[in-house]
Amino acid sequence: MSHTTYSLTLSCLFVCAAPFCHAAEEQDKYEEQTVNRCVEKAQRGGKNERGNWLKVLETAYPDKVVSAITDEEYGTWFTLLAGKNEEWRRDDSTSPAITELFDKVLQRLELGPVPSIKRDEYMRYARRLKEGNPPVGANAPDPNEDADKVFRVLDRDGNGELDREEFTSGLKDDKLRTDADGNGRITKEEYRDYFDRKVTTKVATTIAVNKGDSLVRGPDGKARPGPGNGLPDWFRTLDTDKDGQIALHEWRKGGKVLTLYTEMDLNADGLLTRDEYLRYVKMNEDKQKQEKREEMEK
Repeated sequence: MSHTTYSLTLSCLFVCAAPFCHAAEEQDKYEEQTVNRCVEKAQRGGKNERGNWLKVLETAYPDKVVSAITDEEYGTWFTLLAGKNEEWRRDDSTSPAITELFDKVLQRLELGPVPSIKRDEYMRYARRLKEGNPPVGANAPDPNEDADKVFRVLDRDGNGELDREEFTSGLKDDKLRTDADGNGRITKEEYRDYFDRKVTTKVATTIAVNKGDSLVRGPDGKARPGPGNGLPDWFRTLDTDKDGQIALHEWRKGGKVLTLYTEMDLNADGLLTRDEYLRYVKMNEDKQKQEKREEMEK
């Protein structure tokens, strides 16, 4: 092959590859933007009601309430309310505020004036609380609607599955977990699970960032974490041996989202230090600012 022919071949390859590279970038961007919209929707819809639940529960059960993200964590709220019983009884409410929470669940689920709420009934409500309190009944939106929209965009050949060439960067990083059957392709159901994890993790991250304590300023005027500052309450709670860092086993014992720990443990050594957490918060803040700038420039 002559040098000229070789150069032309390379040029053709780059020209042909360019549209695919551009398409991949656009798909990554579309997936991330859709995830961000879902996170904002969940926070906007669930902020007031979820915040009210936390306030009431923390007053009734001080130092026993976790800032629930997962179904398991919401289940701990039910255990506080029901005690050792299998049902949460209205007559057992310890305060008028707890009774109001009980009545709100009845109203949302349209259970009628029953004297108690079963765990599975409560969990139905908790999932709605987590998802931003969507309407009940026939008007309730499909929880997979956003994931399915992104899946359709990614599925360029329309065969109902995502091949390696159709993966976003996030899917490539999460392939071992998402590709449950290990066949190298992602079905719509597998993508739905992946998309839900991304949204849940980002909601948890945002909550963690928002709960961070404010920094203090030293004599030089520079902001820095003081003793115990710069860290959210959950960091100190999960650090059971009080060594200033959270080991993976401490995180698991606390029932927290594993993918969030993996993201924050920047050097992947199984120990989440204060510096790593603060760096992670800063990275996310910078990323969110960049995304907002890009949105404004459109």
